[in-house]
Amino acid sequence: MELTCPVCVKKKQPGLNANMEYCMTFLNACIIGFSINPQPFSPPNTLDLVLHAGIVAKVVLGILLIFSIVSWGIIFDKLRVLSKVRKESDRFLQMFRQRRGTRDIMQASRQWPNNPFSAIFKEAYWLFNKNDGAGSDPSLSGSVDMLREQKGKQEHTSQDLVRVFDAVASREMLNLERNLPFLATTASVSPFFGLFGTVWGVMTAFVAIGASGSADLSVVAPGIAEALITTIAGLGAAIPAVVAYNHFVSKLRRLSSELEIFYSNLIEAFAKRETHEVR
Repeated sequence: MELTCPVCVKKKQPGLNANMEYCMTFLNACIIGFSINPQPFSPPNTLDLVLHAGIVAKVVLGILLIFSIVSWGIIFDKLRVLSKVRKESDRFLQMFRQRRGTRDIMQASRQWPNNPFSAIFKEAYWLFNKNDGAGSDPSLSGSVDMLREQKGKQEHTSQDLVRVFDAVASREMLNLERNLPFLATTASVSPFFGLFGTVWGVMTAFVAIGASGSADLSVVAPGIAEALITTIAGLGAAIPAVVAYNHFVSKLRRLSSELEIFYSNLIEAFAKRETHEVR
């Protein structure tokens, strides 16, 4: 590219105004400067940004690191537990749908103790056996009195079964929901910690500008970098936590719905058992 000075331009083109001369001078200076001494681009080192950050930023980053480590531990543990519960529940429900005898189901359910379906079935099984073992009152001799006794016992058993189902289902769901509130807390609080670090970094940058009396990049850059690194850390801790929390809550809601359906099928199974025994 042929470079000309503003004087030569003025001599060759006397009609140019003063603004055009200034623009040409600026462009020529930029072209000459970049061609003589080009500045290579070096990407920022995240570790250096953390090590050279202020004490407040380091405290914020430490808190976010703790939240992130604990959250990932909970995520991996929940994935393992829910996967095991899902496999054992599917096997138990498959066996239950085959309509085997309740005693056979009870014996086979001991192979899969870590699922809420077998826990509910065990409690219901022991409840029905306890009521059956009580027997009928020998002083009742008429068939009408026997029917009344059986009807009253069935109503009492149904009420007990409802209480057993609510208690066992609540216990099993609370056990599966353990530590999920920490994921919700991490997803909610981490962005605010990052925002706090961001505001503090920007404030530090303005204080440095006021102290030096200059808005040079070397003065502003450290505070801005400190602000951005805390923002990234806050989002890095919050995003996996909120995704995992929503995933686990969806799984547990589905499991709760399946427990409701299983409860209805369980009542039907024991009702058929009682009808078969009466006949």
